[in-house]
Amino acid sequence: LYIPLEALKGVKISNFNALKVKVKDTKSLKKVADKLTEMGFLVSSLSETVEEANKVFMVIQITLSAFGIVALIVAAIGMANTMTVTLLERTNEIGVMKAIGASDKDIQWMFLFESGLISLCGGLTGIFLNFLVTKILNAGFNMLAKGLGGQPVTLFYTPLWFLILIIVFSIIVGFISGFFPARKAAKMDPLEALRYK
Repeated sequence: LYIPLEALKGVKISNFNALKVKVKDTKSLKKVADKLTEMGFLVSSLSETVEEANKVFMVIQITLSAFGIVALIVAAIGMANTMTVTLLERTNEIGVMKAIGASDKDIQWMFLFESGLISLCGGLTGIFLNFLVTKILNAGFNMLAKGLGGQPVTLFYTPLWFLILIIVFSIIVGFISGFFPARKAAKMDPLEALRYK
């Protein structure tokens, strides 16, 4: 039970088991906590708990980012492999297109457009899965909080700028992955391409 100090006027209490200190400004919290520690008190504040939680979340973010980078590299390699296989399968088509007047730039842009489109579809699928998983997790945590008498809260949130960044980044990765196969397709000799089986 906490009561104001003014309510204890006239009551002589020499020892306290615990003392709750409030500060007017959060900027003063560190100074007050340090001063109380110097006086020999054991101090714990909510801001320290929040800081510790932020450190844990930072480690989780770094770990997930590392997994994301590895997944991105694997996806880029897979994308380049897919475009190379597509190039081999469509060698005759490339020969026919060049024979009827398609320029090297047209062939290159066709391959780059395809790789960018595949990456865009992958990025949009990832965003859709993100929304699905976050909705399920938020609903689950809110049901748990409601069952324990707590307030509903949004734990997982994806800002709009991050979604736009994912779409742009996935298209860029697609262009980079498809660049070398597209260049190879553009430089193909029409006669050799028509003879290829």
